[in-house]
Amino acid sequence: MTLPERVEIDAAGDVALTAEQAAALLGVALPDFLADLRAGHVYSVVERGEGADAGRLRLTLHRRATQRRLLVEAGTGRVLGPG
Repeated sequence: MTLPERVEIDAAGDVALTAEQAAALLGVALPDFLADLRAGHVYSVVERGEGADAGRLRLTLHRRATQRRLLVEAGTGRVLGPG
């Protein structure tokens, strides 16, 4: 599993990974990731931290039976580590 250094966070606070980042995070080849994405086998969940975790996001990326999590600094998109 390869962790990206940063992820994009848009003006609404939504997290976006490139297809290349997502495929690397899941440990699959890009064409396989894209095929599964088109087939609806890939989805993500973003949780916003509260209390002691305020200012952090946890991104969970699912592909078939595999899931990977990232802990992200909400303001900068800097990846803090696996979540």
